[in-house]
Amino acid sequence: MGASLRGDLEDFGIADVFQLIGQQRKTGVLEFNGNGQQIQIFFDQGAVVCAAPAGSWPGAALGEMLMRCGLLSRDRVDELRRECGASARTLSGVVTARGWLGSDELRKIEELLTRETIFSVLRWTAGSFDFTAKEIEHDRSGALLLGAEQILMDGLRMVDEWQSFAELVPSEETVFRRLRSFEQYSERCSGETPGQLANAERVFELVDGRLPVRRIIDLSMLGTFDSVRALAQLHRFTITEAVKIEIPAPSRQVDPDELRRPRRFGLLAAIVSVGLLVAVTASIELGSGSGDAPDAFAIRRPNSLEFARSAQQKHRIRHALEVYWFSHGRWPTSLAELANDGFVSHRELASEGGRPYYFASREDGAWFLAPDY
Repeated sequence: MGASLRGDLEDFGIADVFQLIGQQRKTGVLEFNGNGQQIQIFFDQGAVVCAAPAGSWPGAALGEMLMRCGLLSRDRVDELRRECGASARTLSGVVTARGWLGSDELRKIEELLTRETIFSVLRWTAGSFDFTAKEIEHDRSGALLLGAEQILMDGLRMVDEWQSFAELVPSEETVFRRLRSFEQYSERCSGETPGQLANAERVFELVDGRLPVRRIIDLSMLGTFDSVRALAQLHRFTITEAVKIEIPAPSRQVDPDELRRPRRFGLLAAIVSVGLLVAVTASIELGSGSGDAPDAFAIRRPNSLEFARSAQQKHRIRHALEVYWFSHGRWPTSLAELANDGFVSHRELASEGGRPYYFASREDGAWFLAPDY
C-alpha cells in the first residue's frame, strides 16, 4: 500500500481496509465519509490509537461524549474549546490539568468513544474511505493499543450479534419502564455471564419510564452495543416494557409563506396583552395597599430562578418545534436543525448543566423530552 489508499465501501469493504492496514503495520489516519458523517481512525504500526467523528475543533467529539455522559457541563466544554483553540494544548491535557477528571477516568471515556465510533462505522453499508500515511502523535504505550485485526474481529462479532436483539429496542428515542425487579431477571436469565448481569443491572437502574434509550446508553457509559443488549434482554424477559408517548400532530397544513408575512393581528394582540398585564398589575398593587385584592390575583414567586429559566427554555424549544413544522411542513430530524435555522441558539438545546434535550418524530406526531426526564 502506498502513501494513500482510497475507494468506495461498496467495492472494498471496511474489513478489507482494516486487515490491509493491520497486516502492513501502517501508521496514519483512515477517514470514512458516509451517512452524513466523517469518521477518523488513527493507527500506529497497524494498531488503533483512537477513533472519533470529525468535529469543528480537535476535541469536539470527546467533549461531546464527556457532556453526554454527565461528566462535564456545556459551559466547561465551551471553555475547553476556547482554551484549546488559543493554545496548542489538547482537550485531555486541559481537563486533567484543571483537575476536572482524573487521567484514568478520562482514558476510559476516550476508549468508549473509540469503541462507539468503530462499532458505528462497521455497520455502514455505503460510503468512501481514504487512508493517508503520516506520523501520529500520542502518549499511549504499545501495550494499551489494540491491533486492527483484533478490533475488527471483535467488531464484526458484535455487528453479527446485534442483528439478534436490536429489533427489541425500536429506536434510541424509545422509553422503557420497569415491570418487575432485577432479582426476577437474575432468576429467569441464568445463562448470562457475571459481566452481562452486571451490565444489565447497571442499565436496569437507569430505566425509570422517562429516560430515552440514548440517554441510558450515555449515562451507563457501557457503549451502544452492551447497553442495547441489556435493554433488549430486560425487555425479552418482560422485566421492562416500552412506554407509549404520543403528541398529536398539527391539525392542518400551513403555507410556509404565510408564516413569513407580517402578522398585524398578532402584533395587535401582543399590545393588548401587554396592556392587560399592566392594568392587572396596577390593580394588584393598588389592591395590596388597601388589603382588598382578591386571592385570585395573588402573585407568587417561582421556587427558584433556575427552575424559572428551565421552564422558559423548554417552552421556547417546544414553540420552536411547532414553528419549524409550520415552516417546513415536517418535523426536524434533530433539534440541531432548530438552531441551524435560527429558531433557537445551539446553547439552548441543553440545560444549564450541559445535559442535552431529546426529541423524536413519529408518523402521528412528535415528542420532546427534557434531560431531567
